[in-house]
Order: sequence, then structure tokens, then C-alpha cells
Amino acid sequence: MARPWRIQYENAVYHIASRGNGKQNIFLDDTDRKDFLELLKAASERFNLQIFAFCLMSNHYHLLLRTPDANLSSAMQWLNTTFAARFMVRHHRGGHLFQGRFKSVLVEDEEHWQHLSYYLHLNPVRAGMVENPAQYPWSSYLDYIRLKTRYQWLIRDQVLAGLARTKTRQRRNYRRQCLELAKKKTEFWKDVRDAVIIGSSDFIQKIKKQFAPKGKNKEVVEYQKAARPEIDISEELKKLAKALGVKTEDFRARADRLPARLIAYHHLVKNCGLKETEVADHFGVSIHAVSKGLRRLQSKMIADRTLQKVMEMSNV
Repeated sequence: MARPWRIQYENAVYHIASRGNGKQNIFLDDTDRKDFLELLKAASERFNLQIFAFCLMSNHYHLLLRTPDANLSSAMQWLNTTFAARFMVRHHRGGHLFQGRFKSVLVEDEEHWQHLSYYLHLNPVRAGMVENPAQYPWSSYLDYIRLKTRYQWLIRDQVLAGLARTKTRQRRNYRRQCLELAKKKTEFWKDVRDAVIIGSSDFIQKIKKQFAPKGKNKEVVEYQKAARPEIDISEELKKLAKALGVKTEDFRARADRLPARLIAYHHLVKNCGLKETEVADHFGVSIHAVSKGLRRLQSKMIADRTLQKVMEMSNV
């Protein structure tokens, strides 16, 4: 049986997902949802958790949180076990409510936190439950677009801080960016679903070295998943520049004739297997900018045969 890869340290930030056993619903009514949120509050106090965002779906839930005391496993075990026990008593059921261990994705910095909060809040929209995340009461989205929160234990300021100087503008910009993302298809959804760690290559390598599992690494699926060969982005861009007949500096410029920067995004994400978050970190842009750039390139290729030939000739 595969061993879990446990990464715990002080002030680590995680995206947490926990699903019902056999895809069964873990929330049958609003009383279940209210009970879970009460336990989430209790967990935040009992284990000193800092809850940034949440979303309760029918058969699973998502959390974005920080653990100042490096105690994720004990906190999540208490939360799921306590909720499951109450659920079983209330609904006169037996067996297991949750599907094994919760999934945790380690997250590096504030920019990733912000984008992950969009991901959490847009889950009901992607599932077709509502058209606007504001119509769904069982996530923290409403607390992000309003000045007054419904939950005093919810921490919003660190996620919102980079959006504007004033709190009013922060919430306005958060709403706008979240709704814009809801209309678009982006690789970020797949990145989040498949990731073990979300962050820069340097961050991933640091975590792999510091928290390498003891014994046979092959038995730790999450570690093997994160342990892909490191991609040297600078070297990849040099090879790409040579194939395109441009300079590497052109990848930082904006040009209508040959969208070199967009081609670089495409190459690093599609051919090298890097996450949009990693490409964004390298170029010093937002994840949204990379996603938008990839879509723009696809649109340009459809309308521009010359660009199609450039892509084919360059084997990009």
C-alpha cells in the first residue's frame, strides 16, 4: 500500500480537499453544512489554524489554510472524525463517511493563495450549481466581496492585500477577477487537481530535499509525482529562441508580428510540462496573464497561417 507523503512545518499553507467515500454526499442538508462550519471554527481555535477560504460542495469540501504550529494531520483527523461521528448519529448511518485520507497540496506564496481562492470559490459555478459564485452561500466568496464577514475566524486580508490599497477596491477587484476567470477555460484547474506542491521550481526542490521520505521513495506516490526532472527554463528559452530565429530578450517584449512571449508560454507549459504558476513566476507576471496569453496564441494561430507555419517549422 502506498505511503502518504507528509509535509508539515510551521506556517505552511495548504489547499485541502476531502471527499465522501464512494463519492457519497457528506452534506445532506444545511444543518450538516452549519455543523461542519461550527467544527471548522472549533478546529481553528483548538489547533491554531488560520482559515483563508472554504467551499462546501455536496460530496466534498475545499479549504485554504495555514498551520502556524505544523499540525495539519492532527487537525484534519480531528475535524473529519468529529464531523463523521456527528453525521452518522444524526442520519442513523454506519460505515465510513470520508474516502481515506484528505488530500493536501502545499502552496508557496500569496499570489498562489489568491488564485487558489478563486478556484475554491468557482467550484459551484464549474459544477453547474449556480451561474454566479455570489449565489452560493456555502463558500467564503460572499465574505471576500463584502466588507463585513459572516465568520470572525475567516482570514481574508492576506489574500486580498495585493489587489488594491483600499479594502473597498480590493473587494471590487476580487469580484471582477473571479468573475472573469469563471468565463474562461484555464489549465490552472488541472494544475490544482493534479498538484502535490504549487510553487516555483526552487521551492519544490527545497521541499523535496528537506522532506524526502525515509525508506523506499517509490512507495510514496506524491513524492514521485513531485520529483519530475527539473526543467532549466533559461536553457529551454535559448533553444526556443534559436528555433524561432529571435533573441531570448524578445520573449520579454510585446510584439504583434511574432508573439514570441506567448510562444514561450506555450512551449514551457505544453512541451516542457511546467505549470502555469511556474511560468508566471519566471516571467514575473500573474498566472492569469499566462492563461490569457495561451488563449490569445490559440486564437492567433486559427486566424494566422503564417504563425501556424512558424509553430510547425520550429517544432514548438
